[in-house]
Amino acid sequence: MTTYELDSLERESFARDGYVIRRDVFSAAEVEDMRKHSEALVSELVRDRKARRYHVGSYTFDPDLLRGVYIKWEGDTDVVHGIEPFAHLSPPLSDWAHDSRLLEPMRAIVGCDAPMLFTEKLNLKRPRHGGPNPLHQDFPYWRSEAIDAGRIATTIIYLDDSSVENGCTWVVPGSHKSGMWQTRKDTDEFGANEIDASAYPDVKPIPVELSAGSTVSFGAYLVHQSTPNTSDKERRALLFSYQPPGWPTSLDSLRQYAEERAARKAAKTNAS
Repeated sequence: MTTYELDSLERESFARDGYVIRRDVFSAAEVEDMRKHSEALVSELVRDRKARRYHVGSYTFDPDLLRGVYIKWEGDTDVVHGIEPFAHLSPPLSDWAHDSRLLEPMRAIVGCDAPMLFTEKLNLKRPRHGGPNPLHQDFPYWRSEAIDAGRIATTIIYLDDSSVENGCTWVVPGSHKSGMWQTRKDTDEFGANEIDASAYPDVKPIPVELSAGSTVSFGAYLVHQSTPNTSDKERRALLFSYQPPGWPTSLDSLRQYAEERAARKAAKTNAS
């Protein structure tokens, strides 16, 4: 029987560096299927959309509370930067999230036999448009909505060849051993989740350049970032984050927020 569990060398690598790379996990045909459904989802979500946008931290968000998703835009343009969460909106992409090639390695990383999704992101770096994702750890963003954000881990599937030119991921090996890094104090509440790069002038991230269909997996404390896409090529990626079973998901938190917001609006209307 085929197993996709982490082997001993991968476990050592994860403990030492904080991440594990696997090359060419998915075939060209499988990656093309992921691309097709990813682009279909983006087209469906943003068609004729004219909702209010919010500039927070380094991002521009557009919450679609009816469908339970956040759309990220490239600043004030109509170029989409990301979609989160999305598995409930695309059964084919949800199926990929539950592929054994993703779930089995997560058993050792998350520390349970049956990891389940916490959240999912579709990151898009369009040619000459894809902006940077600042130096950060995932932990600060999740600590308010997760039971234990330190038990959440992510696998990125690259849907295009990823290079320095088209905005690949950069990591700081071993950074997961230092707990939560110092974050910014010169910005809004959301931007305060980003790492204060000025506090770590000697940190030198390294690029993770991988072919389409390859993966990189890491925990919530790994320091990482991505650079702008300065090329004429796409750089798309699916990010699936896993946690122990039975814990609330980011979609649960988003739906609760939507319900509370609706209740406040109703109460205000009734009071008037």
